[in-house]
Amino acid sequence: VLYNILFIQNKFFSNFYSKRYSMFFENLKENYDKLSISKQQVIDFLMKQPAVETTTLKKIKQEVLVSSSIVIRACKKLGYNTFNDLRYDIRLSKELEKSKEATLSSNFNQLKDQLTIEFNRTMSILNQEDFDSFAETIVNARRIFCIGSGSSYMVVADFNRKLKLVDLWANDYFELYSIQRIPEISTDKDVIITFSLGGASKEINESILSAKQNGTKVLAVTSLAASPLAKISDQIINIYDAPKTRKKIRSRLMLNVVAIILFEIIVSKLNNK
Repeated sequence: VLYNILFIQNKFFSNFYSKRYSMFFENLKENYDKLSISKQQVIDFLMKQPAVETTTLKKIKQEVLVSSSIVIRACKKLGYNTFNDLRYDIRLSKELEKSKEATLSSNFNQLKDQLTIEFNRTMSILNQEDFDSFAETIVNARRIFCIGSGSSYMVVADFNRKLKLVDLWANDYFELYSIQRIPEISTDKDVIITFSLGGASKEINESILSAKQNGTKVLAVTSLAASPLAKISDQIINIYDAPKTRKKIRSRLMLNVVAIILFEIIVSKLNNK
């Protein structure tokens, strides 16, 4: 209970201060150009102070060479009743700005650590036999159906483009209706390759399974986690996908890594033919 109270209290004050921060800059943006040059100099001076809460009217008079009444009128023009109110909001805005910068830095370091872990662990579980087998199947296929949905499609589109560059028949599919048509045209001479972190799309997996019943080979690049896609695939290359606190920061970088390596091995096989 105490934890919940503290959490709600922290959330309340965080929102309150954020609103004050937003109001201050909206105020400044709206009214700054309306100030006289001397009043602008007062505000500029206060904004530059590292410890604005200790800045006195006397110091402003000495540094900016303006009277106390000019300072007070500058405060009033920005909607503040007193000089202390203005100082308080400037100090608060500086603290919140630092807090935002720290959060951005923290998010960057979090993402950097996550990608480092994923890259190192993915590279540790990859083996050449899987890539050779994938490449051999792709090179010998009559047609290559490349499947990807959501943000995985970007990986698929690039991989498909590269296959076309080396004169392999390939096409990419990302919309469900076009994926559902694949079983109508695929044969045992064709191959499906799909890139998916979760591999949990029921509709896509059903279409892939239908194509597999035609004898079409199914290749999957997916995460180590239990994946429905892996269960219906003939060959699998696993990548490591670190647990995330937020789904939105899931990275497709490891799918790209596999796609790059696989394409290089395909090119090598084609050159040796």
